[in-house]
Order: sequence, then structure tokens, then C-alpha cells
Amino acid sequence: MRDERADRAVSSGGPAADRAAAERAPAAAYHQAMRPFAGLIRRMRLRRVASRVWDSLWFVPAVYVLVALGLSVGLVRWDQADPIVLARSLNASSATSALSALGSGMIAFTGFVTSVVLLLVQFGTSEFSPRFVAWFRRDRTLKLALSTFSATFLFALVSTAQIGRGTAAFVPSRTLLAALLLTLLSILMFLLLIDRTSNDLRVAHVVQAVDSETREVFDAVYPASASDAATAQKTARSLNGLTPVQTVSLGAVGQVVVALDRTAIEDLAVRYDAVIQLVPAIGDHVPAGGPLLNVYGSRELPERRLRRAVVLGDERTIDDDPAFAIRMLVDVAIKALSPAVNDPTTAVQSLDRIEDLLRYASSKHLSTGTVTDRHGAVRLVYPTPTWEDLVELALDEIRAFGAGQYQVARRLRALLDALIADLPERRHPPLVEQGTLLDDAVASAIPQNQRAAALVPDRQGIGMSRRSPINGD
Repeated sequence: MRDERADRAVSSGGPAADRAAAERAPAAAYHQAMRPFAGLIRRMRLRRVASRVWDSLWFVPAVYVLVALGLSVGLVRWDQADPIVLARSLNASSATSALSALGSGMIAFTGFVTSVVLLLVQFGTSEFSPRFVAWFRRDRTLKLALSTFSATFLFALVSTAQIGRGTAAFVPSRTLLAALLLTLLSILMFLLLIDRTSNDLRVAHVVQAVDSETREVFDAVYPASASDAATAQKTARSLNGLTPVQTVSLGAVGQVVVALDRTAIEDLAVRYDAVIQLVPAIGDHVPAGGPLLNVYGSRELPERRLRRAVVLGDERTIDDDPAFAIRMLVDVAIKALSPAVNDPTTAVQSLDRIEDLLRYASSKHLSTGTVTDRHGAVRLVYPTPTWEDLVELALDEIRAFGAGQYQVARRLRALLDALIADLPERRHPPLVEQGTLLDDAVASAIPQNQRAAALVPDRQGIGMSRRSPINGD
């Protein structure tokens, strides 16, 4: 309606026409500037949609099942039109029996494997944290294995039904050969699934995988240069005294901000010459009716497109939330330190990866997150964790629950000493504060005559303190 009014004003001439033309100018300039990039933007959106579909549990099995259905129909018809002989001992009765046995066996086998996998996932999440359920759920080997089992079952079932309609002398040789290959593939996928699932239950493998993936998230979330960080801070401060022309609020049910479609938001902001502010941080739970986005500019933006650019869910994910990765590692550590588990070595393994992530984060410009257009203008501003936030998240709870454990106290001391020695001075204050808090916690948890050993830095927890040998021993 706004564009239609602008068109009528332009056709009527006068001051209204000038105002309407000025209102339409940003959109016209945007379309002209973005025309060479239209194909790239479409491809990026398609990749995001493809990634979401691929990560779902239904898509891959559906594709496998459809391929198996088509393959079964095609091979049986090919065998009917151009039969071949693999072995003279094969006949229609034995072929039907083999395919029927394969079908009934595969459906039972698929149910058995699914039950085992669910038990393993339940065991793994109870050992690590409930936050790892989504992590295990998106495992591609699991989806490919269950898809292969389902496809083999359907192939055998449909082939058996088609062979029953043929003549008594009809032997589907190619169909039997395909069934044999699918069976061998199912066995291979089963072995791969067992190997992958058992590997996923190893603490070292899980925390290393979280560490590796989180680095990419840090790269995507934080500004790439000091100038970008300064611009982000300046833009965020300039918005504090302004009144937004539009505020988008959440609907009737509270949800968690999971991720942002940065390309879609940039597209909207450039088109309408606006700056968009994400009010909650990624990972925050927004209550029903709570503010989600503020728009600063000369006019309102399409609310439906704004809502689509913010990905909401029922729990946090690692996709756009580097702090959540540290949260997962901390959960592993404090669960291992609970009296029911009492496994400080696992906590030390988590601290190894936490130190890696803190080192990686320290090199980033931990400023307000932004998205800029190709001219360098800020189009999106969103809150991100500061260095102090990350250090507190990484160490506070582990110190609170592990100060009485020699391994944990010594590993925390080694971590703090190493970071203070290696990182720039501007990163030191929260680390020095953590060292003081660690001394106080150890003093409260360990008797004085045993305290000295707990304060020795040791990267392995216990066993490698690097203290000077006595008398050359």
C-alpha cells in the first residue's frame, strides 16, 4: 500500500511527488546495486534450506526409500523384458523365498538397530549432558545407516510382490543381484554405525569435535577486524538514544533465539535503508510477547520477512552460538565432578578444550556483532558475549564444583598461568581475578596442610607438575 501511494503521488507531481520519489530511491538503488548478486543470494538461501532439510531425520530415509522403490520396479521389468541366467539352480520359487526372507529380516534388524542406537544415545547423554541429544541426533552415519536398512527392506518387499505376478519360470536375476548388493551395503553400514556410535561415546572424541566446530562459529559471529569492531560499538551506542520505527515482538509462546539469517536481514535493511537491532542475544529465551527486533530508519519493514530471518527453537544450538559450545564443555566437566560420578579426569579433558577455545576467542574482536553491506554500512547489530563473559562461563562453575579435587585445581591453575603468560595484557584482568578466586576456593575446600600440592600448576592434573627435581633425582 505504501508503494501504491508513492506511485500515485509521483504521477500527481508537486511536493508529494518529491517526497515519494525520495522514499522510493533507496529501494531503486538497492535493486540496481544488487542485480549482479541476485544469483549468489539465491544460491546462499538454497544452501541454507538444503542444510536444514539434510539435518532433518526424515529427508534422507525418504530419498533412499523412493530410490529403492524405483530401482525395484525398474529391475524387475528389465528382468522380464531381457532375462539373464546367473545360475541354473535358481528358480522363481527360490528367488521369491530369498527376497521374502530378506524383507522380513531387514525390518526386524532395523528395529533392533534403532533400539540399540537409542539406548547408546541415552547412555551417552546421561554421561555427558542432555545438551548433547541434538548433537548425536544430527549424526550423518546414523541417518545413512537407517536409510540403507529401510531401503533394503522396501526393495525386497516390492520385488517379492512383483515376482508373484510373473510366470512360474520367471527368475529376476538382476533383482536378486541388487538385493545381494543392498544386503552387503547394509552390513557395511551396520559396522560403520557401531564404530561411529562407540566412538561418539568417547569423551575425548566428543569434546574435540565441539572444539573444532566452535572455531567456525567464532569466525562467523565476531567482527573480522578492529575497524569493524569499532564501527559496531559506535553503531550500537548511537542506537541507544533513538526510538525505533518498528518493534517486532515474539508471538504467544516463548522460544529460544537459535540463529540468524544474516543474508536475509542484510537484504531487507539495504532495501529499506534501515538498521536492524536484535534485542536478545543468540541463545536467549524470549518470553511470549517479548521484543525480538528493533528497526531504525524512515519506514517499517515487512514483518513477516523479519520474523523469517530469526531462527527460533526450543533449545540452544551450536550453529550460531559460540558460548553454547563452551556451555556444553562445562556441562561435561561439572557432570563428571558430581558426587554420583566423581570423575575428575573427564573434567580435565574438558578443561583442555576449554583452554583451546579461550585462546582462540582471545584473538577475536569480542565486540558487538554486526552485519555490513558491501559499502561498509552497518545493517544489523546484535549482542555477543564479551571476553569476561566467556571466561566466567568457562571457569566459574568448574572451579565451584572442582576446587576440592586435586586434578581440577591443578589443571585450572596451569590453564590460568598459561593464558596469562601467552595472551595480550588486555585479556589479563578476568584471568587474574579467576586466579584469586581459585586460591580462595582451594583454601575453603582443602585442609591447609594439604593445600600446597593442590596449588601446583599441572597440565595433566596430576603427574606432570614440572617442579624442579630435588638433589638431581
